[in-house]
Amino acid sequence: MSNLIESAPYWNSKGIILDRMGKHKEALESFEKARSIDSDNVDVITNMGISFDKLGRHEEALRFYDMALQKQEDVKTLYNKGISLSNIGRYSEAIDCFNKVLKEEKNNKNAIINLAIALQKMDRLDEAISILKDWGEFDYTYTRAYLMLENGKKQIENSINLFRICLGENPESIPSLENISFALKMIGMEGESSRCLESSRKLYTERRKVEDNIKNLKELVVSALEGYEKIDQILKSKKNSGKSYSFYKDIFDGLFQDLLLIDEDYSSFLDNYGKRSISSSSFYIKELLTRINSLNESLNSLKNKIEENIGRPSLKYIFYILDLIEKKKESEIEVYLINNGDTEAHDISVLIEKNKDLNMQKIEEKIELLKPMEYKSYKIPIKPKNLGIFEIKSFCNYNNGEVFETKTVYPLEIPYYLDEESINFISYLKTLRLDTDTTAEEIKRRWKELSKYYHPDTTQDEKQKMIKEKILKEINEAYDELKYYY
Repeated sequence: MSNLIESAPYWNSKGIILDRMGKHKEALESFEKARSIDSDNVDVITNMGISFDKLGRHEEALRFYDMALQKQEDVKTLYNKGISLSNIGRYSEAIDCFNKVLKEEKNNKNAIINLAIALQKMDRLDEAISILKDWGEFDYTYTRAYLMLENGKKQIENSINLFRICLGENPESIPSLENISFALKMIGMEGESSRCLESSRKLYTERRKVEDNIKNLKELVVSALEGYEKIDQILKSKKNSGKSYSFYKDIFDGLFQDLLLIDEDYSSFLDNYGKRSISSSSFYIKELLTRINSLNESLNSLKNKIEENIGRPSLKYIFYILDLIEKKKESEIEVYLINNGDTEAHDISVLIEKNKDLNMQKIEEKIELLKPMEYKSYKIPIKPKNLGIFEIKSFCNYNNGEVFETKTVYPLEIPYYLDEESINFISYLKTLRLDTDTTAEEIKRRWKELSKYYHPDTTQDEKQKMIKEKILKEINEAYDELKYYY
């Protein structure tokens, strides 16, 4: 099985993410690793140029763009070469690059805007405005207004009118307010200029909250990358040590795709940030923060499961409650001790502590062996004395070459109510021996494992065949029902 982290696409993608998060030097290191694996990858070479340009090292950026263009002339490289040339005042050459881009993609918004800016810098304002005037979008209107303002008092009133059009589309456009303020001051309208400036300052306070969330998002994305590579090291150490390896490797690769989607959506956000309202920007970034926090939780959970379940036994207590539990009424809890690991667990010491508040007796016993997928169940009668939240504490020691330990504290709230749908859901999980924190991938994996384990063809004994057929039917039914929950 190929290792994603040893591939050029991984290091290129990581570099793109780091560059977007403002980590340009770190991005260059990632692109260098990608290039060491695939030296002819044009996209990698272009991306190196982009990072150099953002570091202000424009000549080095141009060297990489030219290197990429010698291998293959593409729109992305030409556009970014045009940006670098503009940054060092070589506007004529930049215009050539943007025109080549527009020959291939005539509606490329960024190329049109930057072509107009380069033309204006060469005192070709009429040409610049002519390119922009047929477009009604916010970015084009704003750029027209800005270029007119750059031209001085001659077209200042037209510039103000266009900025007001931009404000009509986005009343929270801080650059539009600031430029109107500047323009009004140029024509002596100091009072109105001050009012526009004050409005922009108030918006800055709100915009700063969005910027803080963006900063937080960037840090979390970088943290996710670091966590991902730590898991890769653990996976490498576990390779060929158990049947669970491939399952967790697939989840590992899938989580990187989730990270790429978050980065892609953040990139889309940045493309439209200038014309978004503050409330819209705030909502969008908060949604991305929710997703990256969830991804980091998934990475941490995956790390723990890889360490616990690959190449070793892994015993876990799961509590199943399918009855109403009330004060001073007799009820029952069922507890499963399951081996979710790859190897056998030996010399198992079981302890479920006594709980006086629940009138629950201590369970203590020794189990010689639990093979992978096997379990031991305990039906525990209880009769709560009071209302409230009570803890059921369980422990387990076991070994297979070394000693392992499991501790579980289960909080039980009295009264405990379940609706019919919850009862059905828990009963399906119980059939597959899964906990409520399970994932869709784990459900599928457990169904496959149990289907093999209980397949009737695995025994020649007719009585055993009938038992396995019955259990397999229950497993298939539970799996089919659980699909609707995930």
